[in-house]
Amino acid sequence: MIVRALSASPVHALGMDCALDVPKLQLQLDQAMALVHEDRWLLGALRDGKLKVLADSSPEPGRPYRRTRPLTALARRCLHERRPLTVASVAAEPGEPNRPPDWEMDWAALLYAPVGMPSQRPVGLLILGSRTDHWYQQAEVDYVAALAVTLTSLVLSLSGPLARLSHRELEAARLIAQGLSVPETSAALQLGLEEARRLVACVLRKLSLRSPGQLTETWPRLGPLGGYS
Repeated sequence: MIVRALSASPVHALGMDCALDVPKLQLQLDQAMALVHEDRWLLGALRDGKLKVLADSSPEPGRPYRRTRPLTALARRCLHERRPLTVASVAAEPGEPNRPPDWEMDWAALLYAPVGMPSQRPVGLLILGSRTDHWYQQAEVDYVAALAVTLTSLVLSLSGPLARLSHRELEAARLIAQGLSVPETSAALQLGLEEARRLVACVLRKLSLRSPGQLTETWPRLGPLGGYS
């Protein structure tokens, strides 16, 4: 087995709406992946040392609702180095006895790309695989790496701290983070003052913050691509 570690050069950004639901996300990713050689792709968020599956083009027939995957050694290497990693098999390798099929272990070619802003800690992982022999070209690696960067906010919105908030709570959080007071937030959302206070208190509790001022300070880290729509 040959492993290549490649750094991706910038290409044109592929727009992804951060408010997408998962089925629409899957459709758009299917369309985006049509430009790259692959038989399967998977997008996941990092959580507790595992990969929380957000979208999968071909779930396992026996486990169609599998929501977490362990991180393979190659996936961990990609995340540690914060750059794409390609893998190509040069000879068939026998599988371990009694081990169920696993495309990350058995397929001929794989491409891993960290989801996250350049030079920052990844928040997720994008994996592509080919059943047949394929050597991913630099243009393909660059394309997938750029796509993975554009998915940063979406992965955070689906699995990060803001995913705990309802739509109304997210609206309140955004206003408070922009510097509005609770009374101003009350007016902006057309809520009574006490209702607005309860709403803001709920936001702070879900995000493990003690004061609205902390939300203002924390917001840039919650939304590295400029917030959520």
